[in-house]
Amino acid sequence: MSTTPPDNTAVARSRFRRDRLILGMLTAALAGLVVHHTLTLPMPKSLVVAAPRQTRITGDASMSFEKSLLERFAREHGVNLTFVFTETPEETLEMVEGGQAQIGLALGVAPQQVTAREARASKRTGKIAFGPEYDRQPIYAVDWETGYDPPEDSSGALDELLRVAKSFSLSPRQAPALPLDALHLLLPFVSEVRDAAPTQHEASYRFVWRTDVPRLDKAMNEFWTQLLAEGGLPALHERTLGFFPTDPDPFEMELLRRTLALHMPTHRKSIQRAASKWRIDPFLLTAVIHQESRFDASAVSATGVRGLMQMTGATLEELDVKDPENSAEVINAGARYLDMLRTQFLQMGYAADDAMLLALASFNVGQGHVMDAIDLTRGDGQDLPTWLGVRQTLPKLAELPVALRTRYGLCRGGEAVDFVDKVRYFAFAIRGLILASPEGDEFPSLRLALAP
Repeated sequence: MSTTPPDNTAVARSRFRRDRLILGMLTAALAGLVVHHTLTLPMPKSLVVAAPRQTRITGDASMSFEKSLLERFAREHGVNLTFVFTETPEETLEMVEGGQAQIGLALGVAPQQVTAREARASKRTGKIAFGPEYDRQPIYAVDWETGYDPPEDSSGALDELLRVAKSFSLSPRQAPALPLDALHLLLPFVSEVRDAAPTQHEASYRFVWRTDVPRLDKAMNEFWTQLLAEGGLPALHERTLGFFPTDPDPFEMELLRRTLALHMPTHRKSIQRAASKWRIDPFLLTAVIHQESRFDASAVSATGVRGLMQMTGATLEELDVKDPENSAEVINAGARYLDMLRTQFLQMGYAADDAMLLALASFNVGQGHVMDAIDLTRGDGQDLPTWLGVRQTLPKLAELPVALRTRYGLCRGGEAVDFVDKVRYFAFAIRGLILASPEGDEFPSLRLALAP
């Protein structure tokens, strides 16, 4: 009788393989349940948005392309957004990568490991998805009054310019560089800047978000797909940022500051009364006066328009102006005229924003020519065109073949577009100067903000 134990190695191996297979199946099933549970969870009620602390997005910005998009996303999905601001775009990306934020506004940068094609296609890197590029800005370098040597006395706006430039400059205090939009937003408040020049670099703007947050990845992809399909991004850009000039002009901003410092004390009460009476933004009304006459009551143009608001004698008579030399009466008449023009566009069915922009264009070039541009843009049987469409048509009215198809004929429609853009930019600058001053949002504080 043999005392050698039976060899059960094959049986043990078979049992081990079977147990591993069962364990693997159970693990896969559990993982599937977890994934299914995660994917079917509703969207979180609150999302954290990380953003570089730039004027374009911060809470005190008077307009924001990004905030408009995020507010629409929040409305459509019933979520609350909490903004957390970082010093640089890189810090924003780090917050999203680390899970401290679910959405990031990677303004001005694109991660080096993600190509432009991958970013546009929203391909993933780890647990992060990059949305399509929705804006691209040239990067400008700025020079100080005394060359590349920042002044010793700092200001809030100068500190902000240097802080933003830190993300884009190797030596921001000696040679600051920042995206054109940031420069435009800060330039009115940084009188120390002497000149600005484009570099060979550009900043790329896109959203970034977590892919492991329930429903967020799917919702964000659908959101951007819909936005691109609608084609409404250019109109939103025009409404929020489209009035900035092509080239920064520090001297123009210096002229604005000096003109306001010299003349606002005299005309402040008249502007406030007229703006209140005719429901016109007082900053906008001030900007119109500055653009039309630089507050010179005796100004007369080559075409015969005159005074602070450069209105024709016929218009002044129509508005029942008794004394064209009376600045208060003329300012009130100008505000009333803007309100009359705006009301007519409102009655046509325009929303308040577009109605005001069309009124400004009409103030400059005449309502008849603006109506010609509307008719040309609309065509037969189409809906009312937006301001974006009308502004693209207005310059064409200077072309004889186009003008022959209109009721009111040739006009310098391009000048009307420039006028609207300048007024909007000046209004933005004036509002910012007041809000940045010690006394808040009162016109008397503007003098303090402009004082040397």
